[in-house]
Amino acid sequence: MHRTNDPNAEAEIRELFETRTQALAGKDATTLAAANDADVVVFDAVAPFAHRGAESTARKREWLAAYRTGIGHEIRDLTITANADLAFCHFLVRISGTMLDGTEVGMWVRATSCLRKLDDGWKIVHEHASVPFEGETGKAVLTGDL
Repeated sequence: MHRTNDPNAEAEIRELFETRTQALAGKDATTLAAANDADVVVFDAVAPFAHRGAESTARKREWLAAYRTGIGHEIRDLTITANADLAFCHFLVRISGTMLDGTEVGMWVRATSCLRKLDDGWKIVHEHASVPFEGETGKAVLTGDL
């Protein structure tokens, strides 16, 4: 049986992702962290393999501090499956900006987010980001046609 999304949940989740995009552009770690549940588990594309809860917030602050500019966060193909209190999303996201050392970043990442509706709104409880790699060389594929 095919079920449709709860339209209110989908709208609220899209707003959460837009708020995160704005927080990255403004290097606003507090707003960025507010989207996460206190016990969030993050499997990031950048080491370490996993971080949890407050460790995730500290990691986001470090990441923001490594950039001279705000971080571009262009979401593409956001797909949301949601009911009244549980949702999962998958999408592609282009991360861009200039790091403190002058390195220009421009890469696509695959992402999945799982969310739960709590008393204070939707919160990300699990997030997974990854990049594909070339089988022969083992090198990450960060750019190119999607």
